[in-house]
Amino acid sequence: MSQVQLYSWGATWGARALYVGPALGLSPHRNAVAVLALGLDATFAVAKDPANPSAGYRRCRSALIPPNTLHHLTDTTGYMGFLYVDACSRDLELLKNEVRNETARAGFDLTSEGALIALLRDLVSGTRPWSEIKAELNRHLAGVLGTTVDPRVRMALDALHANTRERPSLEALAGRVGISASRLRRLFKSVTGVPLRRYRIWIAMGAAMRAIARGGTMTTAAMDAGFSSSAHFSVAYRDMFGMEPSRLVKGRLTVLREE
Repeated sequence: MSQVQLYSWGATWGARALYVGPALGLSPHRNAVAVLALGLDATFAVAKDPANPSAGYRRCRSALIPPNTLHHLTDTTGYMGFLYVDACSRDLELLKNEVRNETARAGFDLTSEGALIALLRDLVSGTRPWSEIKAELNRHLAGVLGTTVDPRVRMALDALHANTRERPSLEALAGRVGISASRLRRLFKSVTGVPLRRYRIWIAMGAAMRAIARGGTMTTAAMDAGFSSSAHFSVAYRDMFGMEPSRLVKGRLTVLREE
């Protein structure tokens, strides 16, 4: 593969999102969901402590970053794959079980590393259609919420995913599940590891990016998803992903859909 990358691919299905392309020089950031980073062409470096650069970096081909964990990836070469999975999903449970080397901030060297890298390289080379690649990814994952998730948190998650444009308030969600707003806030954080407010932003971002991929303007997509303006959306996106959404939108991004 060429060292100068011009193309990238993106997809969402269920509570998952996939990006394959150049790493885009992301700054340190936190995701509201877990992310599996894969170096498709070479190893990359993960900061041992993003708040303390002198702590150094760890090289790897795969790294599983827990939800709401500050992280910084650097020294990336060629294509990268980023698979985002829900904090409460069995996807994350299964991926955690594949970690061979674990630190306080990330898990490294997953047992499925080679298979997943080969699969995403097939996407880049065009040797297999997205429908086959997605089916193979599904076989590595589980997709449903873990059995230990508190039913009240499960109800809140279902409501958030079902009403991406409305972005139900904390009070509305609490009323739906039958507990106080303060109780739901604490319960959601204890179960998912992510503040409910941050998870709501994650859901809204997904809705906005899908609208942009369908041809909508960034301003319209952002406001339809509940952001006050495109600038508000850009600031939140940079905080979540380490870059402005305009960098991704202006790039040669192919939104993957099954034919």
